[in-house]
Amino acid sequence: MIVPMQKVTLFISARHREEALLQLRKLGLVHIQHLKAPVSEDVSQLEAKLNTLEKSLLIIENDARGVADKTDKKDDIEKLINEILALSTEAQQIGNITAEKQNLLAWFERWGKISLADIEALNKKGIFLRLYNTDKSILKNLPENLHIEIINEDKNRVMLALISESEDTRLEIKEEFIPREDYPSVIAELDRLTKRTEEIDKRMTQLAQYADQIQVYKQDLEKRLEFATVKSGMQDADEICYLQGYCPEGKVKRLIQAAANEGWGYLSEEPAETDNPPTLLKLNKWVSIIRPVFDFLGTVPGYREYDVSMYFLIFFTLFVAMIIGDAGYGVIFLLVSVFAHRKSVKKGQPLTLTIKLLYVLSMSTIAWGTITGNWFGAVQIARLPFFKALTIPQIATFPELFPGMDINPQRKVMFICFVIAVIHLGLANIMNFVNELPQLKSIAHLGWFAIIVGLFFLVLNLVLGMAMPGFATPLIISGLAAVILFINQEKGTGILKGIAKGVGGAFTTFLDAVSSFSNIISYIRLFAVGMATVAIASSFNQIAAPLMHGYTFPAAALILLIGHGLNIVMGLLSVVVHGIRLNMLEFSGQLGMEWTGYEYEPFQEKTKD
Repeated sequence: MIVPMQKVTLFISARHREEALLQLRKLGLVHIQHLKAPVSEDVSQLEAKLNTLEKSLLIIENDARGVADKTDKKDDIEKLINEILALSTEAQQIGNITAEKQNLLAWFERWGKISLADIEALNKKGIFLRLYNTDKSILKNLPENLHIEIINEDKNRVMLALISESEDTRLEIKEEFIPREDYPSVIAELDRLTKRTEEIDKRMTQLAQYADQIQVYKQDLEKRLEFATVKSGMQDADEICYLQGYCPEGKVKRLIQAAANEGWGYLSEEPAETDNPPTLLKLNKWVSIIRPVFDFLGTVPGYREYDVSMYFLIFFTLFVAMIIGDAGYGVIFLLVSVFAHRKSVKKGQPLTLTIKLLYVLSMSTIAWGTITGNWFGAVQIARLPFFKALTIPQIATFPELFPGMDINPQRKVMFICFVIAVIHLGLANIMNFVNELPQLKSIAHLGWFAIIVGLFFLVLNLVLGMAMPGFATPLIISGLAAVILFINQEKGTGILKGIAKGVGGAFTTFLDAVSSFSNIISYIRLFAVGMATVAIASSFNQIAAPLMHGYTFPAAALILLIGHGLNIVMGLLSVVVHGIRLNMLEFSGQLGMEWTGYEYEPFQEKTKD
């Protein structure tokens, strides 16, 4: 459930602002909502320090860590951070200079170990040397009375040296740049830069040993920044200052008691319609295992939206089982779960929600794969007496194992997909109906439920060729009529006015009904992706089968390992693309959810990891 919130305002003596905030942080009850932009010199300085610290951590994160001398002095840690940044800047500068020197070295390799000083020495003796690196076509047009030496040439370019006794003699093409540095000085500088780079790398490795202590300091800075931000976001009124935020309804009494003890003024009220409180989900032990999926998606329901965690978990589990569809893969997932579980136990860590979820998903996959007779996409395994006995023939992956059966298992699985669709989407309409009671608008949601049921029979007729019952079309029409007549029956709006609005939006309602039809159709992806998984697994099995004997057995094992590994990865991607989509788009869209919420994060003491 989404925990109800109270909007609270606390009034504090301006002289005791900091002491009050420290006490409020110890309570850890109020999600602060800033009354003004939290801008102050303290905030700016702390943000700058955090920015610098995070840059330093990024720099050293890839270096090997060892054990460093512990220091708790903030000044010492800040010196380390500054040293990391300074060394990083120096390393970048060295990199740029090294690149320049490498270019000069390449020039010497092309032209020889000559420098500008050598050229100037020749000039004093009355010999003038000019170098050119130009297109080879220039050779046809060179003056014959000039002394020109070809230094090097390839298919398209030529390197020339013009030797003359006049300073004014030159070719009408761009001259080659001649470095001022000589070859020995470039070599010496590169050697120095290399040694300095090695020194920096060594020192960076030493500094990386302080990463954990820098992380601790980062947590301290974040704590101080949060405090400064809350302080700056308070509003002042003469000798009184006040702040505002949200507190879970069940914890307001604790806050009121603390306010009485500390001498704070307080005001507690229901959030107005224009307010946007944070969302605090209170999930029971079993439903909470779906939280890792929400964390992965980064989605939070709005405060006034539904908590669909239980329904999300139930249908997501079913979708994963049908999309993966292979009991053999489910066994692999189960073994991974057991391995992760044992590893957590050895480390003395509690069983995480992710491992619990993986247990549930793996077992549901095994269950679906077992009743459909799909074990690694291999008909040879499915026909074994034990596994065949567990298979339901009407939905069997390999119907050839059940000769004489007059039911097409693929059509039956598609039928199941559409049944899941009408249950999933119909549930959303029923939830909306219950939520809107006792308003007239609730009847519109019953109308949508009728439309979904009627469209379900239409889908069965168009896709599976099943006869439509006589009540299906009237059901759709009556559902559309109910939606048009009651969807705009809001509080304070007359019945006739609401009907007029509904009639005005009738075309939009019709388009929404068409969209509901496509939503039902989209559940067939459960069948399609599951069949694709079987097809890929079977293909790799067939490729490997001729190689399963003799010296080619290792090649067959490699093919099976790569093939089924790829299939598992593709199946997991399909879960993200299709399994989550049906919950986040089709179901949530039918509910009218936008997932625009943000998490309840009270102003509190942060626990160290």
